[in-house]
Amino acid sequence: MSKFKELANSSFFKRDYKRALLNYSLALKEAPDDKEARIGALLADLAFEKEDEAIALFEYYEVSRAIDADNADHTLERIIQNVDEREDTLANILATIEEHITIFDDGILYDEFIAHITSRGDVKRALEDLIFSTKIIIYKKEDFAELITMLLENGYDEMAYNYIEMALSLYPDDALFYNMLREMEQKSV
Repeated sequence: MSKFKELANSSFFKRDYKRALLNYSLALKEAPDDKEARIGALLADLAFEKEDEAIALFEYYEVSRAIDADNADHTLERIIQNVDEREDTLANILATIEEHITIFDDGILYDEFIAHITSRGDVKRALEDLIFSTKIIIYKKEDFAELITMLLENGYDEMAYNYIEMALSLYPDDALFYNMLREMEQKSV
């Protein structure tokens, strides 16, 4: 067993998931095909959000691996994949609920906003129709970026700046929105 994997396992048992993830990553750098290090990294990552589940899976994996390593690797990868898929399904359900709530909240979804622009045939007039009187509900980062670009192209710099600030509060480490902000600041100098 590699030194990094030993350190990672030890860190995981001490519930130091950040250090465990770092050491699993270093073990994977040494041996990219190491399934045990890969699964350890996935479990350490899972532990940040679902600690109890990750610990139970880690303990199960340790016992199973001692009996049949190949089967344990395959089984645990499927379990982790199912956990991720359930997370995605739950996220989709929540998004659908939020979409239905907005119907009653005097706003329109971004897709409806884009449909209005298309039907109007004139971006600037469509923006004027809706942007000042209606809330636009945006769920995707790409839609934020598209709207900001649209606002900038049509001379709504101050509004674009407000949307960039809002986007950065939702996606604080996103380079795309920081680059947009820098470009706006350079244009104004």
